[in-house]
Amino acid sequence: PAVGYLRRRRGVSTRSGLTSLAGSMLTRAMALSATPRTRGAFYGDLEAPGALERMVRTTSLRGELVLLHGNSKRRRLLLNLIAQLNGLDIDHILLLAFTPDMCERLRRNRNGAVGCAHSSHLLPPSPLAATRPNATKSAAMAAAAAAWGMADSNYRHWLAKWRTMRRLLEARVNVLALDSDVAVFSSPYPHLHGAFRRFALVAAFDTKGGFANVNVGIVYFNNATAGGPVHSIMLEMERRVEAALAMPPPQKVPYGSLPGLFWDQNLFNKALLSAMANHALSLPDPAGRSFLGGGEWSRTHAAELRRLGDVLKTWRRGEAAAPPGLSVRPPWFPHRAEYRYWSLRRAAVGADASLWRPVPEERILLAPPWLVSADNAFGHRYKHWLYG
Repeated sequence: PAVGYLRRRRGVSTRSGLTSLAGSMLTRAMALSATPRTRGAFYGDLEAPGALERMVRTTSLRGELVLLHGNSKRRRLLLNLIAQLNGLDIDHILLLAFTPDMCERLRRNRNGAVGCAHSSHLLPPSPLAATRPNATKSAAMAAAAAAWGMADSNYRHWLAKWRTMRRLLEARVNVLALDSDVAVFSSPYPHLHGAFRRFALVAAFDTKGGFANVNVGIVYFNNATAGGPVHSIMLEMERRVEAALAMPPPQKVPYGSLPGLFWDQNLFNKALLSAMANHALSLPDPAGRSFLGGGEWSRTHAAELRRLGDVLKTWRRGEAAAPPGLSVRPPWFPHRAEYRYWSLRRAAVGADASLWRPVPEERILLAPPWLVSADNAFGHRYKHWLYG
């Protein structure tokens, strides 16, 4: 069986351009749990007072949590992914659904075996929530999000996921976040806690990721410090969203403008590249808007930014041997496979300096292809499925 994750293109476009591997190859690799289940079966809005803390007590295990995310169209994929994880004795799983209705349906149809949370982030606060601290700011941001056409868009839900991961990091919970189009063939924890334990963030290389060329469909936050460099990137993403929402939207918002301003992968790559360059970058987006300043600096330093974004030339290289039992097929997937990493020694430059805590460094890992295999990641493109 393959180790870690395997993604496979099936011709269906998603935000990563990939869909999950299904069918006989999966069932040969491992036995699926007949009844998908999650620890504690938490339900509720994570924005409600005390809800996130209750969920952590209910669902996490020894400071670890697997976070899944999707809408009702991905329900079967998500249940299949939960079953795969259960087959590996992993049940500390939180499904963050796009809507409360999806959670209610899961509660009824699964007899409470699969917990399901949702987030009202960037939605108008309820009358009860209107009395909470920061309610005025929350209401103003929700109104702005509605004006931008964000209320029912995937972008709002993806931003809510990153807000949830940031809050979990602050609660000292290590989060393994998986997109719904991921298949898991073996527990990644021996490797995340073993050879790669010194990396605060594990993600994947993506030739189409843009800017810093990092794909965030699979991420693992491992003992990242609240107030440290990785945390500050998440805060910077939120700051950029607030700055974008503060701009008056055009009378008719072109759909192409939303990815440049609110797509989580776009935001992460911009914030990371800003931290790498130590400059608050105003990078081009489809809307053609600059809301951070620094556009002239970006133009005059375009060559430097391209160099920083060239992972294969600027990130430090390492090698890790494929675990025993994993088939390797040189030259596409050799026994010793490359990974890349970057050491962040400063906060993302736009983040609130009062939250910054000096730490020696936090390293970001772009995983070797035997741990995260995808058609635009390390290894031969289109032959990532050969691991197994």
